[in-house]
Amino acid sequence: MPTASVTVQQAMDRSTRLIERPSIIIMVAGPVLCVLLIIFYFSWWDLVLLPLAFLCSFLYTQLLTPGWRAWAYENVNDIHQFQRSAEIAGLLAPQSWQDADTQVQQRFSADARFLDDLSIPEETIIYCKQMFMSSHKPGMTISDKGIDIQSDRFFPWAEIENERVARVGYHQTDRLTSVDRPSGSEQFFRFEYPDGRIEVPMSSISISAWKLDLLLYTYRGRYMLKQHTNTIYA
Repeated sequence: MPTASVTVQQAMDRSTRLIERPSIIIMVAGPVLCVLLIIFYFSWWDLVLLPLAFLCSFLYTQLLTPGWRAWAYENVNDIHQFQRSAEIAGLLAPQSWQDADTQVQQRFSADARFLDDLSIPEETIIYCKQMFMSSHKPGMTISDKGIDIQSDRFFPWAEIENERVARVGYHQTDRLTSVDRPSGSEQFFRFEYPDGRIEVPMSSISISAWKLDLLLYTYRGRYMLKQHTNTIYA
């Protein structure tokens, strides 16, 4: 495969196939096997499979991730956006590219430029979640024209600023000490527009944070390219 011929989405999908899914299977297989052995052999010693499954899943991820990362750093075309996507997905630590070899660091030192992924359609409909499953109700539609929220409010890219997926932390005041302590966090899709800000809980829509971030990057990039082309030929 030629160097730098893989899209960000292809690299992330490869991680899902080779690392995430097998890791989940290993983690689930341990408890299932433990229950079956207890039922048919009545041995409580089989409970050791529970921590063993989690350990094996962790070790599998730790062993496979460096190889995937090295392959992606060599072959992905948009290395800057790949790093961002992988960090959002929790697959790579922030600034992990700094530990890579000189050739990879040289790729990162080059200015970031938009590279389109033609496998991403002209528009993407993101559906709402209902009882932890996707419903048939559109939550939003994103294209190179802008963002349509719940099919009744359209925001063109020219009016959108600072679109991102943000994690918001919550604090609770201790009644005895009056000290604020962290009590959890939640991810939101946010952007500003002239009259205020739109905020959509990620838990309410059927898309992962890294994929939504990639779509925002792609459609914003396509919009900017069209604007640039129109300016040249105006």
